[in-house]
Amino acid sequence: MQKNNILVAIPTYNEKDNVPLLYKGIRQLGLPIDILFIDDNSPDGTGSVIDELAKKDSNVKIMHRPAKMGLGTAHKKAFQFAQKQRYKHLITMDADLTHNPKYIPDLLARKYEADIVIGSRYITGGNMHGWHKIRLPLTYFWRSMIKNFLGLPYDCTGAYRLYNVHILKPEIYNQVRGGFAFCMESLYRFVQHGAQIIEIPIEAHNRIHGESKLSWSIMLQVAARFFSLSYDRFLHLIGIRNLSL
Repeated sequence: MQKNNILVAIPTYNEKDNVPLLYKGIRQLGLPIDILFIDDNSPDGTGSVIDELAKKDSNVKIMHRPAKMGLGTAHKKAFQFAQKQRYKHLITMDADLTHNPKYIPDLLARKYEADIVIGSRYITGGNMHGWHKIRLPLTYFWRSMIKNFLGLPYDCTGAYRLYNVHILKPEIYNQVRGGFAFCMESLYRFVQHGAQIIEIPIEAHNRIHGESKLSWSIMLQVAARFFSLSYDRFLHLIGIRNLSL
């Protein structure tokens, strides 16, 4: 088995119907890619489905975790794995087919232009298809809040990204808490440490199989983390101004 330089990491929880379709979409690209699934002991048997894929494809890896440990810690595990195995590029994406593998070549095409390349739903050419009429305006509302209060004019809540592995330093991402706010906060921390970021447009589709993990309690957790980071940024700006006096 030959290790590739590109790793695609996909956290999973109850995605048994989506995983084979996602795997097929990635492999149809014909690119030299390793795939890491990080499964949180899915009760629907997602882990067993991935085990079968790994038996047939030696470039498929699976990390079985003992319980539902969350999106943020899964991404940290992906960062650590990419570093330890000395991959050059890490792509993260969701398992629910909202992220189409067809954009992977577009991410890779820009890999030397920045430290992080984000698949954005908001820039020209990006879109969100089939999203709930309530969720869509909420998404745009939070994008505006994050842009204005955290100074991040990017698609900060989406996980479809390419990282150049050299930027994945433990002293940066270990500052980030787990949970659904991980994508937002990790970007905030990377920017604090000087990461260069660019975006490519993607069209995100609503899931077909399975149930969304998003809930009102999760949205409240993300909101609480947003306000905490906003306060952090305010203190940082005050500190800069005091130093300049």
